[in-house]
Amino acid sequence: MPYAAQDRLEFIKRSNLNPGSRILDFGGTLTGELPSAVFGITKPRKLTNSVLIKPVNLPFKDAVFDTVISYHYLDLIPPDMLGHVFREIARILKKEAVFSFMILLWVPQNEAQKSSLLFNELLKTIGALYSHEFEDISSKLSAYGFSEITVETVKRDIMIPRDYIRSHLLMLGDLIKREKEEGGTGIKTLAREYFAQVNVSGEAMMPAVHFMARKP
Repeated sequence: MPYAAQDRLEFIKRSNLNPGSRILDFGGTLTGELPSAVFGITKPRKLTNSVLIKPVNLPFKDAVFDTVISYHYLDLIPPDMLGHVFREIARILKKEAVFSFMILLWVPQNEAQKSSLLFNELLKTIGALYSHEFEDISSKLSAYGFSEITVETVKRDIMIPRDYIRSHLLMLGDLIKREKEEGGTGIKTLAREYFAQVNVSGEAMMPAVHFMARKP
């Protein structure tokens, strides 16, 4: 998402990465910003330094990374899998290493972000996106040995370009067609709300929450 380039850079800056440290980009969403990192990806891509991973069974030895960083990849992980993911990340981090990640805050601050909320709710309906309770995340981080947990709300004012909105509309059209063939109606109702909202207000990225935690 080119429109989020500055947001990714600001996330990296807040993460206070040490030059020369060994970094795992969990999800491989920061390939342009962190070219020297190891990119943990779940589907094959032509990418230098990439490793195919299963999020709950990482193919790395214990204590090999100085930092694990993840930009919105955990939004794709079901809540009941988070504990297993945190366990694996704690295992591969060195002592005093940092885990830094951002997830969506499902609380829109303006009309354009309400469009994004509606689209994300549609993705949530089909199991392509998940919302997380912050208390649950903090509890699971603590359960797997993380300490010094900090949470920062990131207010964003990033409009999504029309070309990307058109891709959203095409995706929803395909989902509605598939749902009609299966005899459902839930997606169509949400899609109508999204169409009406985005036509009037456009669409903007929702706010986010930045977590940082340390492995003692």
